[in-house]
Amino acid sequence: MIPETLILSAAKPAIDLIVKTIITPKIQEFAKSLKLSYKEIMIPRGEHFEEYFYRAYKKYSIINTLVFKNEQRLIKDLYIPLTVWREDTHSRKTENIKISEYPKQSIELYKRILITDTAGMGKSTLTKFLFLNVIDNGLGIPIYIEMRRLSKQHTVLEEISDQINSLTKQIDTRLLLDFIQTGGFVFFFDGYDEISLDDRAAVTTDVQEFISKANNNCFIMTSRPEQALSCFGDFMQFSIKALSRKESFELLRRYDNQGITSKKLIEELKTGDYEMISEFLQNPLLVSLLFAAYDFKQTIPLKKHIFYRQVYDAYFDSHDLSKGDSYTHEKKSQLDIDDFDRVLRYVGFKCTKCQRIEFEKDALLSIIDEAKDFCSDLSFSSSDFLSDLLSSVPLFCKDGQLYRWVHKSLQEYFAAQFIYKDSKKNQDAILCALYNSDNLDKYINLLDIYYDIDNWGFRKNIIKPFCETYVKYYEESYFVNPMIEQLKIIERIGLLFLRDVYLDNVSRIEDDPFLTIRQRLQESFNKRLSLITFVSEFAIASSFDVKRRLIPIIAKRRPDLFIQLTNYAPPVKDMSGFPGQIFIKIRTGESDNELYGTYNYFLSFIPREPHCFFSQDACKQELKKIDTICNKQDISSDFTSGL
Repeated sequence: MIPETLILSAAKPAIDLIVKTIITPKIQEFAKSLKLSYKEIMIPRGEHFEEYFYRAYKKYSIINTLVFKNEQRLIKDLYIPLTVWREDTHSRKTENIKISEYPKQSIELYKRILITDTAGMGKSTLTKFLFLNVIDNGLGIPIYIEMRRLSKQHTVLEEISDQINSLTKQIDTRLLLDFIQTGGFVFFFDGYDEISLDDRAAVTTDVQEFISKANNNCFIMTSRPEQALSCFGDFMQFSIKALSRKESFELLRRYDNQGITSKKLIEELKTGDYEMISEFLQNPLLVSLLFAAYDFKQTIPLKKHIFYRQVYDAYFDSHDLSKGDSYTHEKKSQLDIDDFDRVLRYVGFKCTKCQRIEFEKDALLSIIDEAKDFCSDLSFSSSDFLSDLLSSVPLFCKDGQLYRWVHKSLQEYFAAQFIYKDSKKNQDAILCALYNSDNLDKYINLLDIYYDIDNWGFRKNIIKPFCETYVKYYEESYFVNPMIEQLKIIERIGLLFLRDVYLDNVSRIEDDPFLTIRQRLQESFNKRLSLITFVSEFAIASSFDVKRRLIPIIAKRRPDLFIQLTNYAPPVKDMSGFPGQIFIKIRTGESDNELYGTYNYFLSFIPREPHCFFSQDACKQELKKIDTICNKQDISSDFTSGL
């Protein structure tokens, strides 16, 4: 346990300085402008922010990681400077910002930044590090908002008020908003993807309205990739750069303070043939899983779900070295490792189904009760199981009055295992429901894990319908035109697959181009807008089917289904006479090979969208293979049914 006094004594000088030099003068000026006394109890005061900073600094200084179970570690001791990046759509050059401290210049340049990336890339760790750094260096007034706490009934402003209020010092919410509007704040909105689906629309509207009213401040939002993020199209979008081998090794060393485990693991990674797990070394979460798994078993797991299983085994069988190697944490539930896993699989699936990772105690106990009914042959107390989840097998942690998974990816791992091991005849139906869900982007990491658990189930229920969709689209779209290179037509089919794209000349727009384009798209698109990209005097807007999120998963495991087309035609066509607006189609009616290639070039500017092109022939071959296997299974089933 890290002493609270150690954390707060280190933070005290910085917090005192912010309150004295930034907040108090700002509040006094604010009160003066309202012709109110600084002593008025409903006006925000320095004490409010001082208490909030102390509470938040303590909370966000300590990192929850799968490696250390119940042991607390400081985020500053483990944080490896991450690099965020974006591609400049005009120059095609990449902008990289290494986050070793709060990048004040870049933040103030863009004002609104959206950091999106996949599970485990360190989004929350990054924002917590930045929050602490703003305080340490007196660079503004930081407010940290965990977006999963927002709902229809609980607005952004109410959450900020709850954080800043103390038991005896309440402030007026309206005056708080007025104060925020004076500027100087840095708002961290962490985890847009963790908002409950039932509350998503209401929360999004509320956040947009808050940002609009408080626009004289800086905003940093994080999320896994979500189609709904199109609502924040005025945010500059960044991703987190994959860890280099050097960075991943340094992170491993920090986990045991340059100890023997990290040394042995790094030596084995350097000497062994582990190219198949190179992807895992690029992801901070998977690096931590690798360390935990190796520390437990001294072997390197080669698939993602094996990582999670070895980590679970390590948690369940963890020894308390201070009591000797023979001491193992007692389980109140009295369940063995496999039975405990069975219950966890149901809990993980149920939590995934209701799209939450954080619960009140009664709600979580209710889910455990359901798991107990599902595993009817097991006898245990739900409260004892919850106690084990918090201590002896600490896959959950308590945050105030709420309970949550240590990391969302753990929930997804157990949910994937439930689908494979426990859903029985419903397995195909569940996978098909995930594939056809309007919220498919919520399940991408689960399906990524599932692929390695059940290759055949993924092929049959995900790859098969995806290939069928592409083959049908290709056959309906392909055409022969002697005036246009056929490779460009194939390229166009791939670029427009599951996507609508609109091109507009904005040079004649006198008002705000972004808002004007958005209004036009709302009139033209039936789907939600994905994003708008400006290239020279043109705006490229795209709306896409969420199934495109599956392309990277399939491409990573099945490169044989794809062809590589990377030589986009340069924009050599003179576009000065472009009439204004056009939906880019595969059949344009044009016989101009140069113009056709130029439109392809514009399509290639859509950022962070996978430009992978399926091979129609390879997709057809895959469909034949799947049908052949299915037919063989049917014959086997008929044969065995008579035995």
